[in-house]
Amino acid sequence: MAAPDKPSHPLHGLALLVLLCLVEFTVGGGGFTADLIHRDLPPSPFHDPFATWSDRMHSAARRSVSRACRLSAGHCPMIRSELAYSGGEYYMKVSVGSPPMETLAIADTGSDLSWTQCEPCVKCYRQKLPIFNPRNSSTYKTVQCPTRLCKSLDGARCGGGGNTGRACKYNYTYGDGSFTSGDVAMETFGIGTLPGGTITVPRIAFGCGHNNGGIFPNAGSGIIGLGGGPFSMISQMERFISGQFGYCLIPEFRNGTSKISFGKEAAVSGPGAVSTPLVSKTPNTYYYVNLEGLSVGKERLSCGNNSADSEAEESIKAVNMMVDSGTTLTFVPSQFFHNLKRAVADAIHLPRVPDPHGMLDLCYWSPGGEIDVPVVTLHFAGNADMALKEANTFAQFAEDLVCFTIMPTDSVPILGSLAQMEFKVGFDVRKRTVSFLATDCTAQ
Repeated sequence: MAAPDKPSHPLHGLALLVLLCLVEFTVGGGGFTADLIHRDLPPSPFHDPFATWSDRMHSAARRSVSRACRLSAGHCPMIRSELAYSGGEYYMKVSVGSPPMETLAIADTGSDLSWTQCEPCVKCYRQKLPIFNPRNSSTYKTVQCPTRLCKSLDGARCGGGGNTGRACKYNYTYGDGSFTSGDVAMETFGIGTLPGGTITVPRIAFGCGHNNGGIFPNAGSGIIGLGGGPFSMISQMERFISGQFGYCLIPEFRNGTSKISFGKEAAVSGPGAVSTPLVSKTPNTYYYVNLEGLSVGKERLSCGNNSADSEAEESIKAVNMMVDSGTTLTFVPSQFFHNLKRAVADAIHLPRVPDPHGMLDLCYWSPGGEIDVPVVTLHFAGNADMALKEANTFAQFAEDLVCFTIMPTDSVPILGSLAQMEFKVGFDVRKRTVSFLATDCTAQ
């Protein structure tokens, strides 16, 4: 997948905030776990009790396509205009300042700089929660020019000479025209829902946005950047969490809350656990792994269209695949998808029907939404095989209608959240690995 332009990552500041908030806990203990709130389920403010399951799934599919376009710096299709900002599917509660003001932020593995809307607003999009006012906080402090911290942030600026002592400014713009700009600052943040209460961490670098607009959702304010860049929450917290974080996503039809963990709590080990190396790319915001192939049942798929030439292509170099919790669907290279679709269709003996929304091209009529499907296995570098079951590859998009949730792409392949459900996923930025272990995330 082609990397997006540097200025296309507005939601970066809140990320740093949150991970830094974990410092006090992880130094004295071994980790920290908090709730991940899916946008379509209670207690998310996005939850619509009148929306049907079909409405939710098709909206998630449209957001996936829109986000995939943004992450690949491509031109999103017209469906983008129907959506709220597609920055992520999961949210975390954080508090900002002293005294603390609670807000809701996107937990985004595809962003670095964290930010939130701030008073005074030159231009702010309407949000339901109060807007953070730094004048009311005793711990707020702007980052000054020309400090090392200011220089380390892509998108930050100090201007020409004579700026010593002035506030460091940032400016980020998305490919869809959304934007945020303001002051780079330090603040105390809090996060957590543990029995011990919220963990607070002082002096977290973030973006205090005074000028923000576009198609951001009004239910929250900002982002928790979980990316791999130098200004992300993960990087700022690296020495306190030993470079480890991860999550366990529950199926969307179950009651409960997914979890995100930092430090030793995020380690993935035991029987069945597999690990694959993270691929270094520029920009280093995103987490990439090498996808070497796919299987359906016991059939290892070749690349291409089963022609004589395609057998030679089977040894094609591994393709970089992004691991992203903010994209619902999974996208695989088009050169693999043809044979993947054929093999899956050959194994399912149900009537094929078209997707009424025209987005997904492998749908079946199935009374009650029940379907017997083969296991689709993703083969990652390092002999790391990830076996996807029915809930990872098919979803009910309407009554008696189930559809394949893997789509082709000619851009960057993405391992989406549906494929990651019921897996404990752990990132280790020190060892440069990501690990997977099939498990019951509800029990976790």
